[in-house]
Amino acid sequence: MRTKKSFLNLLTDLIPLVIISILGIFKLKLFIDVLGDKTLGLYQLYSQVMVYVALVDGGLSSALLFALYKPNSSGNTEKFKEIVAAGYKVFALIGIIIFGLTAILSPFVHYLIKDTIFSNWFVAITFLIFALSNVVEYFFVPQRTILEVKEKKYVLNICIQTGQILLSIAEIIMLLLHCKFIYILLMHVVIRLLSNIAVAICCKKIYPEYSVKGLTKKDFEFTKQIKHLIFHKINGLVVYNIDVILISSILGLSAVAIYSTYNYVINMLRNILGKISGSITAIIGNYLSEGNEKKSHELFDEMRSMMFFVAIIISVPLFFALGSFIDIWYEGKIETQFLITLAFSIYMYVYIIKIPTTTFVTSAGLFKETKLSALCDTIINLSLSLLLIFKTGISGVVFATAFSSFVAEYIMKTNVLYKHVFTKKKSTEFYRKNIKFLIFTLFDLLIGYLIFMNIKITNILSWFLIFVLYFIINAILIYVVFYIFKETKFINRFKCLLKKETN
Repeated sequence: MRTKKSFLNLLTDLIPLVIISILGIFKLKLFIDVLGDKTLGLYQLYSQVMVYVALVDGGLSSALLFALYKPNSSGNTEKFKEIVAAGYKVFALIGIIIFGLTAILSPFVHYLIKDTIFSNWFVAITFLIFALSNVVEYFFVPQRTILEVKEKKYVLNICIQTGQILLSIAEIIMLLLHCKFIYILLMHVVIRLLSNIAVAICCKKIYPEYSVKGLTKKDFEFTKQIKHLIFHKINGLVVYNIDVILISSILGLSAVAIYSTYNYVINMLRNILGKISGSITAIIGNYLSEGNEKKSHELFDEMRSMMFFVAIIISVPLFFALGSFIDIWYEGKIETQFLITLAFSIYMYVYIIKIPTTTFVTSAGLFKETKLSALCDTIINLSLSLLLIFKTGISGVVFATAFSSFVAEYIMKTNVLYKHVFTKKKSTEFYRKNIKFLIFTLFDLLIGYLIFMNIKITNILSWFLIFVLYFIINAILIYVVFYIFKETKFINRFKCLLKKETN
């Protein structure tokens, strides 16, 4: 049963996301052509500011999910409903507070922009509309969480991802019609509201027994996790959202457009890979609650090998393909630099290899135990970003993010995981095994350099054919290397992911 749920979760995540990503490549180019790179920079700035305002939720969505694992596994329906009922109250209040804060902040957003071409009222109004499209989702967090903890994330995916596809198509049409930026933002509000209403309807239909209507008792115990989660929330804000604000205020909106163009491709890959871990997070959470450390570690070890394999076959080709793609696709309108390409490729590599650790830490609910790693991640990232942005510009900010993530997310969180979950194993063995993967990566980079050092690509068709062929051949060769070193057990796991509840 878990195999089927995992597969459906992953399938309904990946297929729509690939469609959205492809549409997004065309949408981004249209956005720059029709509304200009500065409007794109403004849009990206709104995303980052909004995430900082969302600090109010303190990461309670993760706490709610974790709190529901135990009553779900034990079949305690009443306890489950009491927690959900509290969730409705908490997240409705959070949504109201966040929208109130955005209304207060909207007149001041223009101060974050260097040499802006937009009027203050335009920035304030468009930011407020953008904020509304994000706020509506808070009122549906409990329904989304029920579907996830019940391992029916595929239902959630169908509703939300269908809405995202419709949103992308509508945005492309509106850009082709040269609609104003403000109308595009209003369209976002409508589609996101309808998508979440669909989630609520599906949740009510599938799980009518979890209706909290008339329920007087509410369990707010999960909110106590905020004192631990707030560190992770702040860390997430800095790691994933400080870059654009720093670049906007120090380098300007045109630099934000360059960063955003690179980052769109990275985010596309990151989101696809994130779906792999996201589709099984609830399953791992229920799995760990069973207390089988040996089987849990076997799954973790296989996931580690798989993610290193994925990191090599994605990050190495990305290093050689990203710059030339941007040059060709955007016809020279977006400046490319070797250091920026290198920085994003390294960041992508680090992001992938830390997925097993972060997935298990989250599934195990180790929020308190990883507060220090979150704090270190924040301090290192912010300090290095402020230092390097003046020396190397955009690339310095990305290097800082990659380095801090490696130290805090990969090393420190792995140590915590072995201390509290895999208590019979040593983390040193984990790092020792990974050295060979780093050697494989360096050799693969050297071979790729020798191949592409004298190749010049001038059109999108030749770019596509060359890199598809390179990716396939490279993936096969890396698989052979992994097979020789007996690191391909994940293939069997991938084919029958969690085939049995105690597998």
